[in-house]
Amino acid sequence: MNYRKMISKTLIGALITGIALFPSNTATAAGYSQPKTAPYIFSESASSSFESKINNLNLIDEAYENMMAKENYIVELISRHSGQNTSFDKWKYNLSYLQKNYDEIMSIDNINKFYVDSYIEDYEIVTQTQNMPLSRDNSGQNNLSSYSTYSANAAVTYATNYAMNYNSAYPDWNSYGGDCANFVSQCLYAGGKSMKGTPGTSAEADNWSNWFSRGNTCNVRNVSSTWRGANAFRNFWQSNSNGYRTFSSTGSSAFNYAKVGDAISLLNSNGSAYHTLIIIKKHSASNDFTVAAHTSNTKTKKLSEYSLSGGFIIYKM
Repeated sequence: MNYRKMISKTLIGALITGIALFPSNTATAAGYSQPKTAPYIFSESASSSFESKINNLNLIDEAYENMMAKENYIVELISRHSGQNTSFDKWKYNLSYLQKNYDEIMSIDNINKFYVDSYIEDYEIVTQTQNMPLSRDNSGQNNLSSYSTYSANAAVTYATNYAMNYNSAYPDWNSYGGDCANFVSQCLYAGGKSMKGTPGTSAEADNWSNWFSRGNTCNVRNVSSTWRGANAFRNFWQSNSNGYRTFSSTGSSAFNYAKVGDAISLLNSNGSAYHTLIIIKKHSASNDFTVAAHTSNTKTKKLSEYSLSGGFIIYKM
């Protein structure tokens, strides 16, 4: 059986909160059954490694914590299933192993199918984008930004209004992995970015060239993966922004490049996007930004307070 036919690209690009093997609400959304036991939960060593990485952060970042929970689960799963130890940084091997052994792995009792499917989707996007340049000027290109007007002030006003109090006109994806890309997409739309594609079918929602949201329920046919998933969002805006640039840290270079109203993707050290933010204020004294985000909700956090181990991408809107 072709694993690609079994994996919906509409799986949430963000990650399940915490290290629970399979939260019931996520299982229901993905169409999987709720496991009763956890034969493939972290080993003591993997869990200790995870906690050590989290404790080394100055501030615990929920999105980073969620991402590491899934990464450690997959490493432990493959190590046990194959009988050979793998690691976080061997993502190409891990992806290939999951693809080749997909049917067998998914038949394991109480397997976390959401983690497996979303890992494959995330790293398929990384595979597609890994050869893209670290920066690109898209001005003059025939893309979404070329025919959309954009008001940074309107986007920032929306961000500050709804960072802590969600807009009930849109679905809240926190129960299904995370709401960061969904929130920033709302901000960009409020700023004038045009939706692209026709909601209502999986084919349209799964098309990474589309970007749309319709209604206020978590219906994956009405909200494109590029609207609500961190990696798919990154893939879309690398082609449809006015340009982007990748940075390894905050500082004068990033500060001078970005403007208020620009979007940001945080990357892990494998190059996978795991969090999405929008700049709402610049601070010249520290060459830093205040950002707004969901998962965790904030409109006061500085970019420098996040884990930037894999760098970040700024999209010029």
